Amino acid sequence: TTMNSEKLFYISKCAYKENEEIDVSFLPPMSRRKLSKVDKAALCVMNEVYENSDVKLVFASQYGEFDRLKKLISQYSEENEVSPATFSASVHNSVIGQFSLLNGIKNSYNAMSAGDNTFCAGLIEAAVDCEQNKDVLYCYADCFEPVGRDKTVAFACIVSKKPSPSSSSLAISLDDMKKYNLSKFLESAGVKK
Repeated sequence: TTMNSEKLFYISKCAYKENEEIDVSFLPPMSRRKLSKVDKAALCVMNEVYENSDVKLVFASQYGEFDRLKKLISQYSEENEVSPATFSASVHNSVIGQFSLLNGIKNSYNAMSAGDNTFCAGLIEAAVDCEQNKDVLYCYADCFEPVGRDKTVAFACIVSKKPSPSSSSLAISLDDMKKYNLSKFLESAGVKK
C-alpha cells in the first residue's frame, strides 16, 4: 500500500527503560524523594529524549498511580480525610506536569489512559497534536504490580511531522499506529528491550 505523505508522522529519539535501568539521578534529591515507580520511569525516559522547551507533551499510562490511589482510599475509609499532597500526586497528569515545570515547558500537555489500547491511543494523540507543526514528546509509563507483575516500564519518543535531521526516524501512518502495543512498536522501531 502507498502511504499519503500528508498522513505520515516521524518517530525519533526513542528511549525505553525498565526496572533497574531507571535512573533519576539528574533530579535534585528533594525532587526524587516522593516519586513513585511510574514517576521515576517516566521522568527518566522523557529526560533522555527531551531536546527543547518548544514541544508539546503527551503522557499515557494504563494503571497510572494505582498504589497512591489505594493509599488514598484506605486513608479516607480509616480517617475520613486524605492528604492533599498524596492526592495531588495521584492524578493522572502529575508526572507530565512535573516534567513541564522542571524544564520550563509552557506548551500544553495531555495525560490519558485507554485500557489495553493505552500505548497506541497515546501515540495517536501525539500524532494528532503534532498536526500543528510542533514536535510532541510522547511518554508511556506503567507499573504492572496491580496485575501481579513486578515490572515498571517506560518509553518516550519525539513525534513530528518532519523527519529528524539529527537522528534516524521511523515513518508511520495513523492507521499503522492503531496496530501497536508497546512490544510490537519497540520491535518495529528497533528499540532494544
